[in-house]
Amino acid sequence: MVKDLQTPIWGTEGVNPRSVGIDTWPSSDVLTMLWQDQMDGVAAVRGALKQLEEAAHTVADRLKNKSSRLIYIGAGSSGVLAALDGLELPCTFGWPLDRLDVYRADDPNNILTIETAGDDGIEAALIDFQKSDISNQDVIIAVSASGNTRYTCLFAELAQEKGALVVGMANNADGELFHRADLHILLNTGPEVIAGSTRLKAGTAQKAALGMLSTLVMTRLGHVYDGMMVDVELGNDKLRDRAARMVASIAEVDETSAKDALERGDNHVKTAVLIAKGMTPNQARDGLSDAGQNLREALLRIAEA
Repeated sequence: MVKDLQTPIWGTEGVNPRSVGIDTWPSSDVLTMLWQDQMDGVAAVRGALKQLEEAAHTVADRLKNKSSRLIYIGAGSSGVLAALDGLELPCTFGWPLDRLDVYRADDPNNILTIETAGDDGIEAALIDFQKSDISNQDVIIAVSASGNTRYTCLFAELAQEKGALVVGMANNADGELFHRADLHILLNTGPEVIAGSTRLKAGTAQKAALGMLSTLVMTRLGHVYDGMMVDVELGNDKLRDRAARMVASIAEVDETSAKDALERGDNHVKTAVLIAKGMTPNQARDGLSDAGQNLREALLRIAEA
């Protein structure tokens, strides 16, 4: 069980000496300061590239097991950003909803609600962990700016005890979360322009790092081909048009043929590409299955046949 966490003056909680007197500055200077700090947040991600690479490869390997789930956890702004990254995965990469979960210390039924008391949510962590039914097949992405959020630290600790792979992302090197995670991603952003307002620079770094991590994971799992999201869900006209362009480009056919292949392939881009290459729908589905749902591998097999 997680011990009572002390609260030292974390980097993200400190007062930034560069913003002393900011309330007296001209608005243009305030905005320039805020803009520069956002750029610094993105720049801080560069120092975590090796950690992101290691985490992505390890996570992808775990998620190759079809029983595994990807679970995001967090509180406050970190919880919202973690949830946002997770919620984008089904529509962008076709990641199965039954293999995705999000747990926030705040109201789980209203993404617009952030309760400041949620950071201290020991009881909430216990309840959510019980609901999660986490196993040793699962992957946990735990995000906390301070690295000291009680909800996130306890949830991560309990998940690790169950044998889940825990990836901890925080903005302070000495955050307690790193003691409860198997893999560490440090985004060393330092103090905010507005002390403790980690929706600013720390949040920008988290948003960038989360998107990079999940995109590399999904790429390694075969959901990306030549920079195209070939498992995208075709839920609107824009995406259907994009899908037709993808099929036409990859299969080297015209858009009319691409649209026909999509219709025959149940609006699945990878299946439609193989259909456009001359396979029947059943052959295309079998070909993808034999290639582990990797379109490039399936196309290589066609070329070698």
